[in-house]
Amino acid sequence: MLVHDKAHELARVLKTTPEFQTLKQLQTKLKDDTSAYKMFLDYRRKEIAYQAQLMSGQEPDPEQGKSLQKLSEIVNLNSVVREYIQAEARFGTIYNDIQRIIGDAIEEVSSIYTDEQEGGNN
Repeated sequence: MLVHDKAHELARVLKTTPEFQTLKQLQTKLKDDTSAYKMFLDYRRKEIAYQAQLMSGQEPDPEQGKSLQKLSEIVNLNSVVREYIQAEARFGTIYNDIQRIIGDAIEEVSSIYTDEQEGGNN
């Protein structure tokens, strides 16, 4: 069987998981609640901006971190947003596991990049 067929099969199976189905239902519920949806988007944008700063090596303003923490606490008081974020995390675990499994499968050929940095000859 072609690898593409297996990838499509995986995508179909992934969509049938309870985690995906729950996430999809909660996404609809979140989008239907305009204020909760706006709150979620604002929080997520700020969270991504903060993480991007950290990943780029920049030192974020401590006030920005406190503000994000406070916003996180407020967001978690809204049950619609909280449930969506929790479902997103559960589905994210499965998705990350799949990426790790695929990454492990191709490690042998992708290690050429780390071999060069480590001096080659592995």
